[in-house]
Amino acid sequence: MIARDLLGLGMPWTEEVASMLAIYAIGFGSLSAWVRSEHLVVDLFSHKLSGLGKNIQYRLTALISCGFFALAAWGAWIMSDMSANNKTVSLSISFSYLYYGIFFSFVGMALIALWQTLRGPVAWLETSHEEEVSQP
Repeated sequence: MIARDLLGLGMPWTEEVASMLAIYAIGFGSLSAWVRSEHLVVDLFSHKLSGLGKNIQYRLTALISCGFFALAAWGAWIMSDMSANNKTVSLSISFSYLYYGIFFSFVGMALIALWQTLRGPVAWLETSHEEEVSQP
């Protein structure tokens, strides 16, 4: 603001860099949250399930999530292809680089969800959840 308003040295490329950094930060942040199972969930009935029921629910949820993430990654790939010839105003780079950040985060989450489907729940997820419940 000081450079633009007081000195008359505007830097329009900073908005484009900030947008790109925000997209990549959000993408990799959600990938990190997915790995640690820290996304918001609504747990209505799984505490009443048996061990086998919880295992099946966990794997089914991971499989459905994998499908959603794969679909979202495909959509980001299509959008990156469609916007390949559109360029930003200041830096003159392709808008595809913005969609690549979204694509990589959804592909990463799809791979982790597939891994969760095959592997099932892990012990450290259950112990950390029990510790949170026991704390006042």
